[in-house]
Amino acid sequence: MDRIYVNRNHGERRIHIEIDEAEVADLLDDLCPLRADAFAATTRLIAILENAHCEFREARQGDARRADVSRT
Repeated sequence: MDRIYVNRNHGERRIHIEIDEAEVADLLDDLCPLRADAFAATTRLIAILENAHCEFREARQGDARRADVSRT
């Protein structure tokens, strides 16, 4: 997580965090299984991370297929 942006404007206060592909799996390992008393925001974050993890896996598979095709 090298790039972190903070918006301090009134009514728009939030953070924007760039999470590296490898860090997604690490975060999921630390956050799962989800505690029964977890906040809704935690549940949403885990869903976002799970979706990203799936998309990265599909992208890696596509990379491997393209690399395999380029060798022939």
